Amino acid sequence: MGELIQYWCAVAVGEELHFTRAARRLHLEQSAVSRHIQKLEAKLGIKLFVRTGRGVELTKEGKGFIPYARNSLVSARNGERFAQSMARGDPQEFEIAYSPTVDTHLVAQIRILVEGARPGVPVRFRSVATEKLVERLFEGASHAAIGILPVADEIAKACILREKLLVALPATHRLAQRRSIHAAHLSDDPVIWTFGVEDSPVSKHLGGLLRQAGYIPNISRQAHSVAEALGLVREGFGVALVKTSELQLHPEGVVIRPFSEPYLVVETGLLYIAEHRWGFLTEFVSLVTQHLSCAEDAPSG
Repeated sequence: MGELIQYWCAVAVGEELHFTRAARRLHLEQSAVSRHIQKLEAKLGIKLFVRTGRGVELTKEGKGFIPYARNSLVSARNGERFAQSMARGDPQEFEIAYSPTVDTHLVAQIRILVEGARPGVPVRFRSVATEKLVERLFEGASHAAIGILPVADEIAKACILREKLLVALPATHRLAQRRSIHAAHLSDDPVIWTFGVEDSPVSKHLGGLLRQAGYIPNISRQAHSVAEALGLVREGFGVALVKTSELQLHPEGVVIRPFSEPYLVVETGLLYIAEHRWGFLTEFVSLVTQHLSCAEDAPSG
């Protein structure tokens, strides 16, 4: 508790750049704020602030420290809310994270299902970087997620959409006129990868499927979104692997073709931690899995 008070004081002074205003904001005496700052500086062995005629200024070390102190306080607040929500049996707010690489129409379908069920707690959807989905579930920041499968074994998952893997090519590409493409025929073409870092479960899984087709993708760069990847394809940076749902993003100057190998598919799953016995989580998983299944190439809009 002592350390948190010191952090609160440091962040307040760092933002107000004035001890009196910081003390007023924290509902503390100015002398108490000064004392906590002095203890923190003594513990760290550095000066965080220097006094000026009009208040205080952050030192170079102080500018580096304050963002971390602020993040620590945010984590502490999140931990308090998470523990309190667990004691009540349900979160105060139910957050569903989704990867930017999943079908947005699928996200919209789930939102409609949730709104129709009239949940007793507020529900919000948050776009989260693919590699952060599992982390947010373990932290309790998100209570369920929608992401590309597979994921870490510790996460419970239910497949809710299965789509064919396609390849996006510049319209001038040597294979652009073919109706379907054998993966191996892409040869050493540079690949713009949209399925996260190369050592992620998803990338390893898709890499295994592609090797089965006799193809090892020459990943030249990673894109954070499919729209970015298709734009790079259009500009001649390489080819990109996409899903059926991305056909709706089809830009001019790009052709999208199916692979000849029928087993080249991508699955999207509902992700959650089974040990969390919140009543609403159980209802949510049941609601989604009853209405959405892994039917291949479900319509996207």
